Amino acid sequence: MIIKLENLPKISLNKWYSGGHWAKRKKMKDDYKLIIKSQFRNVLPKDKCYNVDYRFYFAKRPLDASNCVAMVKLIEDVIFEDDKFDIVKSIKISSSKGEKDYVLINILLDID
Repeated sequence: MIIKLENLPKISLNKWYSGGHWAKRKKMKDDYKLIIKSQFRNVLPKDKCYNVDYRFYFAKRPLDASNCVAMVKLIEDVIFEDDKFDIVKSIKISSSKGEKDYVLINILLDID
């Protein structure tokens, strides 16, 4: 399954953990949930296992892949019923320059 999400605010891991007030981080999380739910209404069930590939594209000043982790976590908390280690088995993150900001998420069932 491939999910394309657009118009997500660009949040660097550096910004997320720079000591901002918890209410500011909660607002970011709530904003993400609203945007994601407007584009993807499903929740992936916890009775399966997944391998997930996140491909971020940025029109201006792409983040390095490791700085996309905050966005990955915010997305993951919305699209998966549960994201424990035995449900989301692996993630892969890449970041590139694109014509606009979006993320492509490729979700594969883990059949091990």
